[in-house]
Amino acid sequence: MNRITMCAAGVAMSLSGLANAAPTAPSVDVYGSNNLQFSKIELAMETTSGYNSMVTYHDEADITIKFNQWSGTTGDTYKIYFDGVEVATGPISGGQTAANFKYPSGGLFQMEIEACDATSCSKSSAVEVTIADTDGAHLAPLAMNIDSNNKTYNTDPNTVVGTYFVEWGIYGREYTVDNIPADNLTHILYGFIPICGPNESVKSVGGNSYNALKTACQGVNDYEVVIHDPWAAFQKSFAQAGHEYSTPIKGNYAMMMALKQRNPALKIIPSIGGWTLSDPFFDFTTKANRDTFVASVKKFLKTWKFYDGVDIDWEFPGGGGAAADLGDPINDGPAYIALMAELRAMLDGLQAETGRTYELTSAIGVGYDKIEDVDYADAVQYMDYIFAMTYDFYGGWNNVPGHQTALYCGSFMRPGQCDGSGVDAEGVPYKGPAYTADNGIQLLLSQGVPANKLVVGTAMYGRGWEGVTPDTLTDPNDPMTGTGTGKLTGTTEQGVWEDGVIDYKGIKTHMLGASHTGVNGFEYGYDEQAQAPWVWNPTSGTLITFDDDKSVKAKGAYVRSLGLAGLFSWEIDADNGDILNAMHEGLAGGTTDPVNRKPTASAGVDQTVVGPASITLDGSASKDTDGSIVSYLWEQTSGSAVTLSNASTSIASFDVAEVTQSQVFTFTLTVTDNEGAVASDVVQVMVNPVITEPVNTAPVAVITGPTQANAGDVVVIDASGSTDTEGDSLTYTWSVPASIGVTVDGATVSFVAAEYAVDTTLSFSVSVSDGQLSSETSASVLVLKTVSGGGTCTNLWEAGAVYTGGQQVTWAGKVYEAKWWTTNEDPSKSGQWGVWKDLGAADCTAN
Repeated sequence: MNRITMCAAGVAMSLSGLANAAPTAPSVDVYGSNNLQFSKIELAMETTSGYNSMVTYHDEADITIKFNQWSGTTGDTYKIYFDGVEVATGPISGGQTAANFKYPSGGLFQMEIEACDATSCSKSSAVEVTIADTDGAHLAPLAMNIDSNNKTYNTDPNTVVGTYFVEWGIYGREYTVDNIPADNLTHILYGFIPICGPNESVKSVGGNSYNALKTACQGVNDYEVVIHDPWAAFQKSFAQAGHEYSTPIKGNYAMMMALKQRNPALKIIPSIGGWTLSDPFFDFTTKANRDTFVASVKKFLKTWKFYDGVDIDWEFPGGGGAAADLGDPINDGPAYIALMAELRAMLDGLQAETGRTYELTSAIGVGYDKIEDVDYADAVQYMDYIFAMTYDFYGGWNNVPGHQTALYCGSFMRPGQCDGSGVDAEGVPYKGPAYTADNGIQLLLSQGVPANKLVVGTAMYGRGWEGVTPDTLTDPNDPMTGTGTGKLTGTTEQGVWEDGVIDYKGIKTHMLGASHTGVNGFEYGYDEQAQAPWVWNPTSGTLITFDDDKSVKAKGAYVRSLGLAGLFSWEIDADNGDILNAMHEGLAGGTTDPVNRKPTASAGVDQTVVGPASITLDGSASKDTDGSIVSYLWEQTSGSAVTLSNASTSIASFDVAEVTQSQVFTFTLTVTDNEGAVASDVVQVMVNPVITEPVNTAPVAVITGPTQANAGDVVVIDASGSTDTEGDSLTYTWSVPASIGVTVDGATVSFVAAEYAVDTTLSFSVSVSDGQLSSETSASVLVLKTVSGGGTCTNLWEAGAVYTGGQQVTWAGKVYEAKWWTTNEDPSKSGQWGVWKDLGAADCTAN
């Protein structure tokens, strides 16, 4: 082989080697790919506007990946791998290639890019790609920052242990999602999701709440749901959750998503409505409005996939909520049931689409007047749970103290108040049983609601009053028998965020104390009958009713004794761990030994009788709601000793003799139930003497006055000297001559003696009465004829005669001229402005 041939062969081999070289490995352009962060949801992060313009969800994320191959061979095609699985392919376009594709799943992926030609491929180093989705698949489990007072429990997973987390708690309270002791919870209810439409009640909240809702509802149909506070929900960066400026989803929602990564079994449910956001519900008697709502809830759940269902907090079907003018007791109940059926059908369809399980729950009022407007037995077939709001029974909206979250009826209640069979202090019959947890649950059970769908509420807050001082109490040992002067006041440092309401942890620190006996002038008390605590400052008059560990444990035992679903609380940011701990301990320890309730003793109403008499003491209204009364004992505690008959039965009796002055007898009834619990009540009997009515005698009528008078004299006839033996008030009825002008003033009459041609006798009589009997007397006055110098007057004034203007008369020694038509008006009494004009002395004599 010659030198030229060998050289050509070498060149050919060299060229062949170049053709077989692998493409240059791609280098991912991190900055050109939005830091490799993508999202299936587009959120407006720097503005506030209508919900639909701020939130756009895509079934697939738009992905753009740029990679570089600035040297070497680029290859022909690229392949993109997520966690080793090919997700996209396409042609390489040169030194920099932009790969565009869609991807349906969120998560954190190790991405590799492979460049290939016809013979070989080269792969990049792995980099992490984030595709945000609202199920939180792209997030690491949330790091928690929980109050160390929270203990660890292993409660039966079939037991509900729930709480409310409120959207606004991140502000003044600075309570964030990572503070929630979620390991001890099965359910978190996120409060609240509003409904667009009529929302006048929101104005009562004050601040920007109403305007924020109006903004959120711009471009949104009435009866569709929105997010009330976008800043809190998805815009605010929480450093503890690793949020940065470019983080696709932030706020409470992102933290809730991360919490789901930590606790996959935890149910997070949006609560729609609430006290001030319930107005639109009252339009749900119209099916078209319900249809709009249900469709929007479906879209909301598909958009925010970390949610596990829907909770309806309509306060309240039938009325009695924040808007006093809203509520239809006839049609709201059927509308509520229809809404539950329609939501259940929607959720079942969504479950078929997604393969997930969605719960339908509802928070309801448990007063008899709230329950009677809805057939919950019909509604509950579509529901997983009813959250019975067994709190807010009493509060500062009036000045009547009581236990705001009691399990049973309080000892302060009147006879018949607990079951509604009695009358109030004004004698008006109660309209229904008292507000208590047990009364509400029993009403729901009697409707036919299954026990295992009922969740009992606990309060992580207190309600209170000012002005409940000892002088207002009817029972000096029970401040619940007092009267308030207004709502509790305080500072946010004390846990008072609105007048009348205080966080439990504020009560614990500033009123209850670590030893649970009271601090800062407060006393701690517990109503064993009601299973309800209170703290009271007798000096300041501050009184607070709340739940504590003891009352919550009693509720847990109650739940177990009836086979109920569990406990929930309002609201988690107000607890320091004590209440949630007690919820678990009550549910764990209350399976076999429910708390025995004290019986209620009723000694009857106080009586007043006239002796001698036989008196019956009736204690038959005494009751025991969870057992039976096994013994009665009547005992006299004050008054002259009497002999009681049947003192060990519900009805006793005794006799009293005639008394000369009033006497009071006091009796105490003590009843004991079958578990040995004791209760007592007191009744008083006043015995009055027989009163003999005195014999009434007629008054004595007396008249005084002159016996004669001259023309022109003012004559007074006086009967005020009349007397009555019994001192009764007297009335006077006069009979006087018709021809003279007389002024009658009670016991007296007066007149001016007229001129007469002859002596004239005027007779007067009076009847004097004491209201039952009367007597009469009479008197007469002789008016002497008028005698003076001159001739005889021929034009004397005559009573009853008619005079016209210009006519003259003589009377009482003067001449008068009529100004206009008149009759029966005495000229001498006419005065300057009367009908008669005084012309001067008469020059004649009336004889």
